[in-house]
Amino acid sequence: MERWLWVMAGGALGALGRYLVAGWLQSWAGSSFPWGTVGVNLIGSFLLGFVIKASLLGGWTGELRLFVAVGFLGAFTTFSTFAFEALELLRSGQGAEALAYTGINLVAGVLLVAFGMAAVSILRGA
Repeated sequence: MERWLWVMAGGALGALGRYLVAGWLQSWAGSSFPWGTVGVNLIGSFLLGFVIKASLLGGWTGELRLFVAVGFLGAFTTFSTFAFEALELLRSGQGAEALAYTGINLVAGVLLVAFGMAAVSILRGA
């Protein structure tokens, strides 16, 4: 099967998994704090670390790694990829780059959500 089909199939299951797990966690927590998102991000981060290490130790085909790591976990939470990349920068001795990467993603991400919402308000004249 084409590589992109493996990613797409895993992504469909990951998106559904995110919806179900986040919803369950949020209803279980019974709070207005977004525990569902926090839970999915933390679970996904653990799983990505597990999958990367397990696949590097052998026995995983390229297709299985694409299906699970890129497709499923990529749709389950992109936060896991962010966390992995920040760790890799730290592990390679690039502490300043890791700090910049983390800050840019967090600060710019929040600001851009606000800007996107403001753009809709401007476009609608509200």
